[in-house]
Amino acid sequence: MEKEFFVERYRKLGWKFYKPKIKQAIRVNTLKISKDRLKKRLSAKGIKVSDIGFSKDGLFVEKSDFSIGSTVEYLLGYCYTQGSASQLPAEMLNPAQDDLVLDCCAAPGGKTTQLSQLMKNKGVIIALDKKSQRLIALKNNIERMGCSNVIAYNIDALDVSSLSLKFNKILLDAPCSGNFTQDENWFGKRDIEGIKGNAENQKKLLKACFDVLMPGGILVYSTCSLEPEENEDNVGWFLENFNAKLLEKKMLWPSEESQGFFIAKFMRKK
Repeated sequence: MEKEFFVERYRKLGWKFYKPKIKQAIRVNTLKISKDRLKKRLSAKGIKVSDIGFSKDGLFVEKSDFSIGSTVEYLLGYCYTQGSASQLPAEMLNPAQDDLVLDCCAAPGGKTTQLSQLMKNKGVIIALDKKSQRLIALKNNIERMGCSNVIAYNIDALDVSSLSLKFNKILLDAPCSGNFTQDENWFGKRDIEGIKGNAENQKKLLKACFDVLMPGGILVYSTCSLEPEENEDNVGWFLENFNAKLLEKKMLWPSEESQGFFIAKFMRKK
C-alpha cells in the first residue's frame, strides 16, 4: 500500500514517473580561478562543459572520459563537484562580505565553500555539523578550496544557541527524506511515518535558526525532498508560528538538468 500511496501522491502533484539521467555538475571556485580559465583548462584535457543557466558559477560536464575528481584542477581546488540545484540555496542567501553567516548542516562543505567564495573570503562563516567524521571532510574541502573565513564546529545545529551569537544570514540545508528518483529501491526505504519524523526534526531546526537570527536577517531553508510535509507544510507552519516573511520560494522537479529540490527564503521581521 505504501508504494501506491506515493504513486498517487506524485501524480496529484503533477510528477510524471520517469527516472531522468541527471547531468553531472561542478561549481567553479572563483576564489582561485575564473570560469573562462577553468573551461579552457578542462577543454585542453578533452572535457566538454557547458554553462548552467540558473547558476552563475556552475558548469555541466557534458563529456569526460575520466572522473573530474581525478584532475589536477579538482585537487587544486579550482572546482567542486556539486549538483546544479544544490548550488541555488547559497546564491539565494546572497551573503555580503561583512555578514556573520551560519551554515547549519555544513558537511561535506559544498555550500559552505560556495558561501565563502560569494563573500570573497570576507566576513565570517560559522559551519556546524553534529557528526565528527563528517567534519573531517568539511575541513578538508575548506582547505582545498582556499576558504579562510570559515570556522567549523562539531555542534548539532539544534544547540546553536550555545554559541551565544546572532547571525544576519543563515543557511539551513536540512536533513530530509531525499529524492526518490535517485534510488531504484526508494519505495522500500521510505514510508510516511519516516517522512513525518523528518518534518518534525526540520521544524526543530527552523526554530533553532530563528532564535539566533537577527531582526531583518535572512534564513534560507532547503531540502532535496519532494515531500509536502518537508517543504510547503513546513513553510506554512513556520510563517504561522514565527515573526517571519516569505521572500521567495522554489520547487524543482527532477529533470536532466537538476535533481528535485525545494528552497524557501525568509526574513525575520524587525
